[in-house]
This record gives sequence, structure tokens and C-alpha cells, in this order.
Amino acid sequence: MDIGMIRGLGTVVVMVAFIGLALWVFSPRRKSEFDDATMLPFADDPEAIKHVEQASRSNKE
Repeated sequence: MDIGMIRGLGTVVVMVAFIGLALWVFSPRRKSEFDDATMLPFADDPEAIKHVEQASRSNKE
């Protein structure tokens, strides 16, 4: 096995990992988890959470 083959296999492994990560990130089943994660910066301020939730409701309408 020469260096070209090793580099080629490394490229394939990285490509498969990238595609898997992209599918995981953009999966509709993960949306609720990521929505919860977006609220973490506001966890200490209930007033800010209320404003963010109102804004997200108005954007959906």
C-alpha cells in the first residue's frame, strides 16, 4: 500500500464523516434539541426567554 492509496482512503473517510455529520445536523428529528440549545444563552433571564419565544411565534405566523 503506497502513500497515494492511504491519502485516498483518508479522503473517503473524511467525506463519509462529513456527509454523516451534515445528515445528523439537518435531520428534522433533531430540531427540538437544537431549538432548546438556542435558548441556553437566555437561561438566566426569564424575561429574555419570553421575548425570544414571542418573536419565534410571530415569525411562524
